[in-house]
Amino acid sequence: MSTVTVSPLSAFLRSAPAVNASQTCREALRVMFQHPESKCIVVCSGGQEPAGLLMSERFFLKATGRMGSDMIYREPVAKLMNRQTLTLDLTTPLDAARAAANGRPEAMRNDSIIITDQGKYAGVVYPADLIPV
Repeated sequence: MSTVTVSPLSAFLRSAPAVNASQTCREALRVMFQHPESKCIVVCSGGQEPAGLLMSERFFLKATGRMGSDMIYREPVAKLMNRQTLTLDLTTPLDAARAAANGRPEAMRNDSIIITDQGKYAGVVYPADLIPV
């Protein structure tokens, strides 16, 4: 009889769209509008390794703000992504994930947590999901 090990974070794993770091902000906005239910877009390298994060609301405000959207639309999405993201492996213990999420700077505490499986993008976890009931 074989046993299947369920990772602690898999119960909280959510799907979020991913874009390539070389894609433009215009292309990322298109993806964001195709997935209105998602709070974020994960920016990945060519090998599906997470490189950064775009929180949808913040990204939308930057891309459509005073800076002139035409100029920003042509920029690579890597210019607007947050590179200081919290990325955890699917096997990370729940207590460690909670501690890491709570240890982030205040301005980033509500940002999605990128989850990887053996270094490849697997999904995201929302910080609110990690709060014990």
